[in-house]
Amino acid sequence: MVDRRFWVGSGRQADFEVVFGPGGIWKELLSLAHGYLGTGIERESPEGQYRVRDFWKSHVNFEVFREQFVVECEKFNRLIVAEGLIEKQQLVGEYYLDEGSDGDDLVSAEG
Repeated sequence: MVDRRFWVGSGRQADFEVVFGPGGIWKELLSLAHGYLGTGIERESPEGQYRVRDFWKSHVNFEVFREQFVVECEKFNRLIVAEGLIEKQQLVGEYYLDEGSDGDDLVSAEG
């Protein structure tokens, strides 16, 4: 799972939810990659703070996606900033089930 926090531009919450929601362009882009399982979006505050979690079969699938679609991801990020959709974003973490895990433990992709 790749977990990010976004601070959405004033009055842009509905637009953000469309872009990152089930039929949005973010899901369309990620759906091109092998191992993408889905995206969850959660509003953390009425002021427009959101968590977006992208679920992957494995960390390798995510890394391959980042390599293959680096240009598209950079273009997407520039667009959402330029359009005032987001004010800032923060990578909270990248977590995956450990091999042999019973599903209760997530491990950081960092190490």
